[in-house]
Amino acid sequence: MAEERYYKHDGNERFTHWAHTVNTVLLVLSGLQIHYPGFSVLGTMQTARFLHIVSGYLFVALGLYHTYIFFALGKYKISMPGLFDFSEIAPIVKYYLHMSREKPVYEKYNVLQKFGYFLLFAVSVVQSFLGFALYWPAQFAFVSAVFGDAVYMRIWHTTIMWLFLSFTALHVYLVVTEDSRLVKAMVDGYYYRKTPGGAAEG
Repeated sequence: MAEERYYKHDGNERFTHWAHTVNTVLLVLSGLQIHYPGFSVLGTMQTARFLHIVSGYLFVALGLYHTYIFFALGKYKISMPGLFDFSEIAPIVKYYLHMSREKPVYEKYNVLQKFGYFLLFAVSVVQSFLGFALYWPAQFAFVSAVFGDAVYMRIWHTTIMWLFLSFTALHVYLVVTEDSRLVKAMVDGYYYRKTPGGAAEG
């Protein structure tokens, strides 16, 4: 089996990926300081709150931009999970658990990535509403009607933050253990895939 070099991630994908990464780090650090005042890494509580709300606006802006690109450029055609994708779950799970050495063939994202990113988007929307409802309870009263008062919303908001961190840890682990070149692909856009014949291009 030879390898060929191909363009895996375009500029929009790479920009939103790394912008979201920096943005999420700021959100998590400022959020931790707000929820756990003893965790003081950003100076005063006022600074932490300011950075948190600014990062929150940026989080929503990046999400809207990402969503626009997702549909405007037709990326949903290969990235959205479908009803018939469930049959592909078992092979990729076996591969990730090292129960099979055969890596399933997929166009760009495997089925777990498709469902994972879709759920991440849905949870991001919920997290955004919870965050803004904690700052402006009157304007976002419909959120408290679903999740409860400020105490319960704060619990939900913090729990989802830990889910984000868990997802990120799993994402980094899978990328690094599967092929470290995936990290490089998110920097310059190019990756190598196996082909039946021919020489590697690079």
